[in-house]
Amino acid sequence: MNFLAHLHLAEATPESRMGNLLGDFVKGRPYDERFSPEIWKGIMEHRHVDAFTDKHPVWRMSRDRLPRELRRFAGIIIDIVYDHFLVRHWDRFSPRVSLSSFVEATHEDLLESMHLAPDDAAEVILMMMQEEWLEGYASLKGIKETLRRVSGRSASLTPMRSAFSEVLPWMDEMEGHFLDYYPELMEYVDSMRSSTGKLPQA
Repeated sequence: MNFLAHLHLAEATPESRMGNLLGDFVKGRPYDERFSPEIWKGIMEHRHVDAFTDKHPVWRMSRDRLPRELRRFAGIIIDIVYDHFLVRHWDRFSPRVSLSSFVEATHEDLLESMHLAPDDAAEVILMMMQEEWLEGYASLKGIKETLRRVSGRSASLTPMRSAFSEVLPWMDEMEGHFLDYYPELMEYVDSMRSSTGKLPQA
């Protein structure tokens, strides 16, 4: 659900940006005929980023600030909150490209590659662009609305309705967690690409 971070970590190509978003939608083993090698590369990068995040001790500190009944949704809640912090510190992590320029270029690339996305993913990605989700992460109101929207997608997600009020008292601490975690994630992605010289494996 942390669309902004996955897009920020992707390479600046239509295939990489689309692939890095499709990691939330595509299941199964990689490199079959469903997608091109570059799309699969982005999907696998997404999976590696998620695995790195789930194991990171700082991310787990943020998770542990949630009440026990919400921790099973931590992968959604904390990732959305971290996208808010990425916007707040955008100039630190993307000093050469403004957020507005990044979003504009990303939307263009996603539209160019939209025909490669499965129907369910294309529907969500188009909604993300039309409703300006990426820009919405900038405000607390936007985070509250994102969490509310996600909680309404299915009955199983209904407990997330209280998520915003539960994370709000911990925002300053979680921001510190993010600032420790995200540079390490960026370094991990860079090292993964440079060390393999090929598509990341499952």
